[in-house]
Parts: sequence; C-alpha cells; structure tokens
Amino acid sequence: MKKTVRLSAAERRRDIVDAVRDVFADKGFDGTTTRDLAKSAGVSEALLYRYFPSKESLYAAMLDACAKGPSFVEYKRILALEPSASTLVIMVHFVISGYVQGRQGDPHRAAFNALVVRSLLDDGEFVRLTHRKYASAWIQKFHACLNEAARAGDMKFLPLRPHLCVWFVQHVAFSLMLHLRPKVPAINYKVSKEELVEQATWFALRGLGLKETAIQSFYNPKALSLLAG
Repeated sequence: MKKTVRLSAAERRRDIVDAVRDVFADKGFDGTTTRDLAKSAGVSEALLYRYFPSKESLYAAMLDACAKGPSFVEYKRILALEPSASTLVIMVHFVISGYVQGRQGDPHRAAFNALVVRSLLDDGEFVRLTHRKYASAWIQKFHACLNEAARAGDMKFLPLRPHLCVWFVQHVAFSLMLHLRPKVPAINYKVSKEELVEQATWFALRGLGLKETAIQSFYNPKALSLLAG
C-alpha cells in the first residue's frame, strides 16, 4: 500500500502558490474564482481558505515567491551600491536586460512577467502590489544616482522630472518584452537580444541626459551580463 506523504504547512502553501500562478495569469484577478484556484491546486475550497483567506493574500504570496529568485537577489545587490553615474548605468542595464533577456536560472521570471501583463489588462492590482513593495527603494536609489551624476558633471541638464525618468526606462524595457513575447516576435528588430539590450540601454541613458563620455566609461554590457548571469 502506497504511503501518503503529509506536507508541512509551508510546503502546502508553496504548492498552492505554484499551482495557481498560471490560473491567475490566464484569467486575471477578477476572472478567477476560488473554485478555479482550489481545482488547480488539487485541494478543497475550505483548505484553500485555511491557508489563504482571500485572493489578495494569494497574490501577495505569489509576489513573495517571485522575490526569492535570482532577479531579486540582483535587485537587492544593486540597491546596496553607492549612488553614482556608474550605478545608474547598472540600474538601467539591469531593467532592460531583465525584460528583454530574462534571467538564467530564474523560473519565476516568466511567470512574474505573465502576471504583470495580465494584471495590466485586468484591474492592475498585482502591478500596484509589486510597486508598493519594491518601487520606492528603487526610485530613491535612481534619484540619488541622477543627483550624484549631475554633481560629478556626468549629466547634461534636461527639463525632466526625476520620478518620471524611472518609469520611462521601465516602460521602454517592458514594451520591448511585450513585442518579443509572442513565439514569433511582433517586431523583427534585426539584431540579437544582446545587441538590442545594448542599443536600448544607450538610448535610455542618453535620454536621461548622461554624457556619452560617461556611458563609454561605465557601460560594459558583457561584464554586466556576466555579473547578472
């Protein structure tokens, strides 16, 4: 007789989170019922409620699971760097390469991107939750880097609001990811993903006002890719 393996509470929670991720990505927050979630996880609705009293709590758990991958390890490492033009270059490359190329060894990245896309087509709650938990520290570091680069003479003055600069970089990267997402990309950029990252990073850094000499000094895409790899 086959012995039944009893899962710990932590293991059960993890299994449920892994099982329902695709359901949320396919149907969105409002379109997903607790019955859908329980069925996907192979548990009763009562047991589902025992571990996750609401769909919102499941959303938060999915985000926490994604935050354990290599991408978020790199995110935290970058936040620990001193503000500078060099750190600004690293931040921009990190955002763009993360969306265009993904991260090796990070199974959560594709699922996270799918949830973000679905969320934006639905009620946006997963995206807002992500921003509430992680955007503030990134924006502060980005602002500090802009200020330090300007103080060091590495920036040209441009009439741009710093908080918008952060989002413009993210939006460029996210749009590239969307157009590359179909099995046959919606746009043939006629370059490799590596060159696309490099070109988009240069575009973003010049758009921020970073001087060409500073970019040439601080931007080594191959070295940054090896660090993130």
